[in-house]
Amino acid sequence: MFTRDLALWLRRRGHAVTIFATAFGDMADELRFASIACVTELSDIAARPDVIIGNTHHETVRALLHFHDVPVLTICHDRSAEHGRPAQFTQVVCHVAVDENCAERLVHEFGIARERIELIQNGIDLSRFPRRGGLPAQPRTALVFSNYASHDAQLEEIRAACVQRGLSLDVIGSGTGNHLPDPAEALGRYDIVFGKGRCATEALCTGNAVVVLDPSSGMGEMVTAATVAHARRWNFGRALLIRPITRENVGAELDRYDAEDAGKAGEWMRAHGGLDATLGALERCAQRMALQHPVIEVPASQRANEVARYMEDWIRRGNPSAAHLAVASLQQHIGWIQQSFNDHQRMHQARIDALQAELQRQAEEARRQTELAAMQAAAQLAMQTAAQAVQAAQASQSNADCNARLAEAEQQTRQARTELALLQAQLREVYASRSWRVTGPLRRVSTLVRPGGPRA
Repeated sequence: MFTRDLALWLRRRGHAVTIFATAFGDMADELRFASIACVTELSDIAARPDVIIGNTHHETVRALLHFHDVPVLTICHDRSAEHGRPAQFTQVVCHVAVDENCAERLVHEFGIARERIELIQNGIDLSRFPRRGGLPAQPRTALVFSNYASHDAQLEEIRAACVQRGLSLDVIGSGTGNHLPDPAEALGRYDIVFGKGRCATEALCTGNAVVVLDPSSGMGEMVTAATVAHARRWNFGRALLIRPITRENVGAELDRYDAEDAGKAGEWMRAHGGLDATLGALERCAQRMALQHPVIEVPASQRANEVARYMEDWIRRGNPSAAHLAVASLQQHIGWIQQSFNDHQRMHQARIDALQAELQRQAEEARRQTELAAMQAAAQLAMQTAAQAVQAAQASQSNADCNARLAEAEQQTRQARTELALLQAQLREVYASRSWRVTGPLRRVSTLVRPGGPRA
């Protein structure tokens, strides 16, 4: 990826670029489409280059021996790998280290003076890694982003720590059979990313919270706004991986999650980790070399001594004999078996995840049905209670009306009795009066002569 980015950037800047490698993959089609030559034989290059930029040890040595008077810039990308060994020839004008750890290797293992080493750190194409939206206050998703991850005990420790905190965990990397040629789109779906080196840099530029971790080496800390500059100088790499991967250590870093602080760390990374800054520094270095050292004149005796020293070192460290090739073939076969095992592990893990998701869905459905039944029962009980309350209110009102009518009837009865008693008293007074007795004969006569009355 570094070679691809550098070649495309230099081509866009108007430079003619040729890539030499012992083998090419599918990426060569993209490079050739961009008018970048890709060759596996140095003899196929007719024009002498102005500068050789070496990323791997053996290819760099082959190139400088073929173009014996061209200035060379070598880049150390790794603290321990064989490809990170510097080519120690007079043609090498500049040594570049991608972080302090690689610079220490050049100084302490190969005797290269620190002032001859330029620190040019890896950059990220920010256009390929757009910033995701703001992180949530509580993380929901996590990702192990590493080609060295596999379904082993370390990954299970990470998974256990995530499960304890309610985080779903995915893995991206060739070691688990889930290699993504362009992971930029996938990174935006995660809140926390476990990774180192370039993976950590890409995640930070995307805006993820990042825990420096490599499943094959160990783990560091959550990258914060206060530590991002220091971690960047060490390329979020091996020198920071000082703790074992346990669920306790992973959990402690997950508990340090702070969405606002992670956002600040990501902003710093986008401001200082862009690809243009890295490749611009390399371009300036190459142009300076081409101007100051257009031709490297090396006496034949000195070149012979350097080649002899290189061959002696190469033989001492062991050349690729038949036994080495057999071991390499066996390791490749083991790699295929491991890949198949990882694929099956991933398939079974996916099936387990699907079953767990189905179980959770059924549990949620049962809970929902239970809640719905409880709500319906509560509503029915409430309706019954309301109806009973209405009936009780109606009965109470009816009882009150009856009591009112009864009280009114009793009042009327008492009033009628009072009037009757008054009339009876008046009648008795009339019967007891003298005038009633004196007028008695007249009443009888009146009765007899009344029209329609009885005749004598």
